[in-house]
Amino acid sequence: MIPKITECMLPLLQYMGDKEIHSAEECREYISRVFNLSNDDKALLKSTDRVGWAKHYLRIIGMLETVSRGRYRITEDGLRFLQVTPPTKERPFKEYGY
Repeated sequence: MIPKITECMLPLLQYMGDKEIHSAEECREYISRVFNLSNDDKALLKSTDRVGWAKHYLRIIGMLETVSRGRYRITEDGLRFLQVTPPTKERPFKEYGY
């Protein structure tokens, strides 16, 4: 079963916490590993673009930025969020509406 968009957001932000620039494909592969997805589920994850939507929402709340088409990096706000948010917190983006 593929994760919901909101379930992808924190692991994705944590992945981006290395401050490197990551491609959309790298992000999708990471989420696939985190949720231990089968090949069928990976294909469904790509076709539904849930990771893309997770990135989109993280950009809206200022935690990710687009460096160039299909390439993303964490912002200072995203790094601060990771410093104060427990990795096991349920609905960590609730205050942002997600």
